[in-house]
Amino acid sequence: MRVTNQMISNNSLRNLQTSTRRVDTLTQQLTTGQKIQRASEDPVVAVRALKLRNTVSQLEQYKEKNIKDANSWMELTENSITSISNYIEYMSGYCTQGSTDSFNNNDRSSIAETIRSYKDMIYSEGNATYAGRYIFSGYKTDTSLVFNATEATKYSYAITEKLDSSRIDVKKVTVNAVDPADLDKYLNNTLTYGTDAYPEQQTVYRLRMSYDTLSEGTAPTLKYVDAAGNEQTVTINSTMTSTQKEDYYKNLGDDEVRYIPETGEIVFGINVYSNMQNSDSITIDYTKETFKQNDLRPEHYFNCAQTDKSTGETVDFEITEDDQKIEYEVNFNQMIRVNTLGRDLITHDMGRAIDELANKVEEVADAEKRLAELKGLLTNPKYSNNSTAIEQINYMITDAENEVKMKNQEMQELFNQHISVFQDFQTDVTALQSDSGARTAKLDMIADRVSDQYINFTDLMSANEEVDYEDKAIEYASVATVYGAALQITGNVLQKSLLDFL
Repeated sequence: MRVTNQMISNNSLRNLQTSTRRVDTLTQQLTTGQKIQRASEDPVVAVRALKLRNTVSQLEQYKEKNIKDANSWMELTENSITSISNYIEYMSGYCTQGSTDSFNNNDRSSIAETIRSYKDMIYSEGNATYAGRYIFSGYKTDTSLVFNATEATKYSYAITEKLDSSRIDVKKVTVNAVDPADLDKYLNNTLTYGTDAYPEQQTVYRLRMSYDTLSEGTAPTLKYVDAAGNEQTVTINSTMTSTQKEDYYKNLGDDEVRYIPETGEIVFGINVYSNMQNSDSITIDYTKETFKQNDLRPEHYFNCAQTDKSTGETVDFEITEDDQKIEYEVNFNQMIRVNTLGRDLITHDMGRAIDELANKVEEVADAEKRLAELKGLLTNPKYSNNSTAIEQINYMITDAENEVKMKNQEMQELFNQHISVFQDFQTDVTALQSDSGARTAKLDMIADRVSDQYINFTDLMSANEEVDYEDKAIEYASVATVYGAALQITGNVLQKSLLDFL
């Protein structure tokens, strides 16, 4: 084959261009650190890069955001549960102490206040938030579990509370308190001492609703399903106003039913109890017009209708069996629940039990105060020289001492009963604490796995896209040498042609 100078020239230029491209490719790889600049340079590397980048991006989302958010939410939850557990443990200690009546008489009022403060602290934990969301409100993360000061007086509620016969309990009460203020009435024969005046204990059966301080104007509707499966309506005979405090439980008839709005109780006699004692379905519909700060919001616990007092607007709420799980995706196709429902953790029964204990302590303190006041009247110049008055005061002191003994006994029995009540609360809270702890441990394991995956896929992405500088530097030196030789040889070839010899 005939080879011309033009052929040699063209081949030299083409080969020089090839060397130039190799130098340019290696130069770009060394200066950018990337194997390719365009997908067309190596489609396999490009496709693999897209997949690996997407995987690393997802893992980074899990590692840096989802897992951290989930862990923060769960850490707040565990802290609140631990606090509630501690408060319940403190209450158990008070129950043990109160069951032996080892309280100092001078400290009863402060003890009652301390006990009530535990309720406030337990309930206030229900308003814990994470990033502006209430963590114990289920799906209603924009609604607090507990009323704050602003909203406590904003709404009224019509509440439907469903119970069973286990909620019917026996209440032992002392009636006919001895009142020093009545002494002059007895002496003036305005009142006759001994006629419904001496203290005595009575036993009543009661259903305690979840709230006290209820509406006096509207009596609740009480229904139950009897043994034959028929729905029965209980007739409420009377609504006891706050002015009838001394008569709340006094002389309750066997067939009588009383509604006590102040205490949030329906009390009834033995015959009514006999009809209801085995019912598995008891329903109470009632109205509550006013709330206090740290009261539990009804919409998280009951079917109810909320009415805005200022606008009259009504919103209905219905409680379902839905567990209201809030879950975070913390790995590929792996979810973890972060929330605990407040209605499972903080119950009305906790607060009502604490209030009842505090009220009973105050009752004993009040009885002791009235007894001390009566004893002080013995030396009062107004009565000390009046034998009739002294005799009357001594009668009253004897009865007041009996009243103190009876109320002390009631207090001790109540505290003793509540030892097991708070143990049950503690058991429930501990179960939720264990569940939350187990989920936190699981999240920690997932976090470790995601961290390892992130490192592995980041290494794979780096190996797929990034150059090995040592290898490429050696390759570049070799290619640069070839390129330099090509320039020199091509320069020599292109210097002469046939025309140089003509």
